[in-house]
Amino acid sequence: MHEMDPIKSLISGSDPLRNDPAEMPDADAVLRRVTSGAPMFTDSLPANVLRFRDRKRRQARVAGVLTLAAAAVSAGVLVATNFGALISAPAPAGPVAPTSSETTAAASAKPTATPKPTAARTVAPAAAAPAAPTPAPVTWTTFTDATGQATFEHPVGWTVSQMPQTIDGGSYNIVEVKTAAGKTVSTLGLVYDVTGGPVCPAPKPYQTLDSMVVDIPQKAAKLKEHPQGPSAFVFRVIQGDKVYGSLALADGDLAPQPTTCGLYNGILGPDNVPFAHFGDTVWLTSDGQGAPLTFDSVAEAKAYMATQEYRDTKRMLISLALKPAKTATSARFVSEDGKASFVLPQGWTAKDVPVGTPDYPGSGITVSDEAGETVANFQHAAAGGLGGACPNEKYTMTELDTGLSSLTADWAVQRGVRFSYRVLDRTPAGQGFTYQLGLVDKDSSPVQDTCQIIAVVTGTPRGILSFTGAGAGGSATEPTFASMAEARAYLETPEYKKLKGMIQSLQISS
Repeated sequence: MHEMDPIKSLISGSDPLRNDPAEMPDADAVLRRVTSGAPMFTDSLPANVLRFRDRKRRQARVAGVLTLAAAAVSAGVLVATNFGALISAPAPAGPVAPTSSETTAAASAKPTATPKPTAARTVAPAAAAPAAPTPAPVTWTTFTDATGQATFEHPVGWTVSQMPQTIDGGSYNIVEVKTAAGKTVSTLGLVYDVTGGPVCPAPKPYQTLDSMVVDIPQKAAKLKEHPQGPSAFVFRVIQGDKVYGSLALADGDLAPQPTTCGLYNGILGPDNVPFAHFGDTVWLTSDGQGAPLTFDSVAEAKAYMATQEYRDTKRMLISLALKPAKTATSARFVSEDGKASFVLPQGWTAKDVPVGTPDYPGSGITVSDEAGETVANFQHAAAGGLGGACPNEKYTMTELDTGLSSLTADWAVQRGVRFSYRVLDRTPAGQGFTYQLGLVDKDSSPVQDTCQIIAVVTGTPRGILSFTGAGAGGSATEPTFASMAEARAYLETPEYKKLKGMIQSLQISS
């Protein structure tokens, strides 16, 4: 027999006309009993007949049961609906106070068949984007120039070269800073005077994209003569046919104009210190000639501010500190014949030594450190050469540093005179890494496999010039390092910095 639905059974069972335990009476039989039997009167009704007030109560109860049954049916539909696929995550579990209708239904309604839940749709998690690599932390070191007037920080691995000189008793310097890749990012100039700016037929608009005031005093007299705003780091761009940019220190303009022919990168500096410019160019011109940075748009220039090179250069520039020079650091040694001079580091000594022959006279100088150890040699004579040919064995040469020279005569420019620090890997012969630092020219400076390092300058007014660290040029008997890392670490030592500044400061006369 077909089984009735539980909800329908509940409704049917609550109807007294369809589900009464007593049988339905026969009307004729009842009439015969009434007419033939002794008349009896009573206030009681048969057991199967309800009083009027009881019938009303039962009808009310039936109506209540029907209402509850309907609520149960609705609840069953809602439950079945909620057993569909789960699209959103369930709310966190927590205490919930039931309503009165929920409490009544839970107490009175019969349990309904639980619908079988459908399988929840599985959503594959989105693939996580790879995290951007974290740049390695930058290690910084402090540099002080040969005059003792300028100090700034720069990343380890960047190289610094300088050309100190004395003019009318004052100490001046040009300091060039390069990245580990050899790119020049800034030049510090401690200069005797400043030059005038460019002119142009049509000034161009410019913007300052970044600025930060630095704590560098300004010359009181010059500030009164030419009022300026405080010195600051600035990243400025001129909008011409391209967008030309420059990072530098500059004094603030109290009356800025919307257009310019050129932006000057320079600061007054403290009293008793030369005028200073520290940045990638002295003048950023509107035509972009010699511009250190060129972009296709201002947006591209702004994006450059997020690069590591920009952050490192900015930090270096704002770290600049200036103070008056000490007399001892700016002292120059002059040879006996008066034809050679250079800045001598404090505590070091220099003396003339005989070189050459009566027919080919020359100048010779030996430099010693505080401990009396020979650290450099200078020779300038007619005799000499570039060394002999190498035998079969040759070794790999690496140039770790280079810089400008104070020799600015025509012959020096033509010969390409510069400072160089090179290392020769002689480990295949069990001799470590030999090295040499000194002045070179375009003929003696090629970085190539060889058996020895030659550090000389040819084509001078007196013939051959040599100003190098102690040793004769990178032979097997030269000082050695155990590894290339040790050779690079030498760049950061006080001895190396003093030697480099001294050699770069050399000036000679014919």
